[in-house]
Amino acid sequence: MGEESLDKESPKLVKIVLDVLKTHTPSLIEFSNVISRVRGVSKVEAILVEVDAETDSIKLVIEGDGIDYEELEKTIKRLGAAIHSIDEVVVQRIKENQ
Repeated sequence: MGEESLDKESPKLVKIVLDVLKTHTPSLIEFSNVISRVRGVSKVEAILVEVDAETDSIKLVIEGDGIDYEELEKTIKRLGAAIHSIDEVVVQRIKENQ
């Protein structure tokens, strides 16, 4: 079980939970739909935590196989939102086909 066996496995981001502050527009449904198009994302769960006069605080639970975090972060910013914190991360080693 040396380095050779590790080379055949690649760590991939399979789940991430984010605390996000977004404007009221786009709606939570539209926001989630756009997030679901990020490479590697297969499921988006958006939970409204708090509503302010101009913003929504949401908890985003994103799951997939090899989520592209950089693209996810850029997409969230493009939608006019900000990541306050990363609350949970799950990385899984997935064996690559030879």
